[in-house]
Amino acid sequence: MKYIILLFSFCPLLAEAQVKFDNVWMLGTHNSISTPTINRGFKLDFQETPPRLDTMSIPFDFSAIAGICDSVGKLLFYTNGCTIANRDHEEMANGAEINEGGLVYKYDCLGYFSQGDNLGYPTHQGCLILPWPGKAKRYMLLHLHKPDTMSLWYIENLKYSVVDMSGDDGLGEVIEKNHQVYQDTFLDMLTSVRHANGRDWWIVLPKYNMGRYYSFLLSPEGISEPIIQDIGNPVAHPTWGIQAMFSPNGKKYANMSPETGLQVFDFDRCSGNMNSVFQCDDLVFRTDILSSYACGVAFSPSSRFLYVVSGINLTQFDMRAEDILSSKVHLAQYDGFGYLHGKDISPLPTNFYQMMLAPDGKIYMSTPNGTRFFHVIHHPDSLGLACDFEQRGLEFPTSHSFSPPNFPHFRLYDLPGSPCDTLGINGPQPPEDTLPPPPVCGTYLSLWPNPVSSIASVELPDCQGGLLSIFDAAGRLIEEQRIAPGEGAHPIVVAQYVPGIYFVRFWPDKEGDVVVRGLSVVR
Repeated sequence: MKYIILLFSFCPLLAEAQVKFDNVWMLGTHNSISTPTINRGFKLDFQETPPRLDTMSIPFDFSAIAGICDSVGKLLFYTNGCTIANRDHEEMANGAEINEGGLVYKYDCLGYFSQGDNLGYPTHQGCLILPWPGKAKRYMLLHLHKPDTMSLWYIENLKYSVVDMSGDDGLGEVIEKNHQVYQDTFLDMLTSVRHANGRDWWIVLPKYNMGRYYSFLLSPEGISEPIIQDIGNPVAHPTWGIQAMFSPNGKKYANMSPETGLQVFDFDRCSGNMNSVFQCDDLVFRTDILSSYACGVAFSPSSRFLYVVSGINLTQFDMRAEDILSSKVHLAQYDGFGYLHGKDISPLPTNFYQMMLAPDGKIYMSTPNGTRFFHVIHHPDSLGLACDFEQRGLEFPTSHSFSPPNFPHFRLYDLPGSPCDTLGINGPQPPEDTLPPPPVCGTYLSLWPNPVSSIASVELPDCQGGLLSIFDAAGRLIEEQRIAPGEGAHPIVVAQYVPGIYFVRFWPDKEGDVVVRGLSVVR
């Protein structure tokens, strides 16, 4: 039996500075004029395991949600698409009048129909915050703006505003606001992925009712003119009930809508271009009050599995399968809680909606109503029912509706070996989904995230069991765990580890190589 030692190489400054930008999720509703006592804002802080829940007063409701943390995972600011709040949960200096202009802004941001309540701009994937490459302490808020017609059917403008965190004694200040990037009829699917150079960002938006995609590049010089590509089927649906997402390794882009169904594309992080992979238009919908025509998509941490919400159903696809469509597994159907049990804690349906992969390696799913729950996929890198989907797996102290926060995958950096990997940025990479399949009962070990602050996930071939040992940098044995064949993703809890370098060794029971992987624990 021989050893395979897989060393990891990354820039410590980059890894530590950028790996925790999504550490805090802001959620909830504010104490408004109409509901002065029953609502509260709250945050999920993934610095702890399980994530810590804290309540506080927030200055607005959420519809669109985006936020950003600093290098150690502490909240900097967040937005609802109308206003930007600082870390003290107060309106940031010059942080009002985001998306200003038009009837939608008047009704939802200024509260013309709701006694002055700031309800949040009515987009569900319409805000995104990115660190501006090459500009220290400056962040770009991208936001979608609707026309004056109050139409729910499309977006008309992509805009941006700029936050300088050196302003207002470190609480941040909005120094540019509502700049026009591009005007067209867009869908409420604002997503981003890091350029293969490890520094810049691709911002991707689909056009309404047409198979056309716009890829904008954010670099130190600002936002470029888009690369426009006609590909795939048209997507036409209101700004609610749809979602788009990149895989953690940046190689796949997926979107889901009720009429078009699921579309998945290969994405080139150098050029910003797409190629079609597959489509699935037979995901089942029920056109009643329970379905809400809600859709969602999310990839597992290793990018292997794609999860899809279609109405009241959750489905899994294996992106490594030779025939991806044939790999479809129906995981769950909404159980009717709330709508069918009016005396329960949730008087509204807790049916399925959008999803987001969290820093703890789990996927959290929102509901399209004001409820006190997220659904949870506990082990998303496991096949089929082993992924452990739990309806209402996370209960909140107060209600939240519609969307989870919209984040890119911050732990993705350069693409080693690509023609555009020219900046010398060597960041940690998520597990590959395109590696050749391991030999039967060979040894393959996926370890993610890396660096890690709370829980790392180990994935092995289904047929292989063995002994997992963890050593510190001095070679001292910290702990050992036996992994059974077919266990799928196996957690390593490092919350009590001293920050530093550790080594994870897997000794297989069957014939195969001993694998040693480096693991960086950070706080």
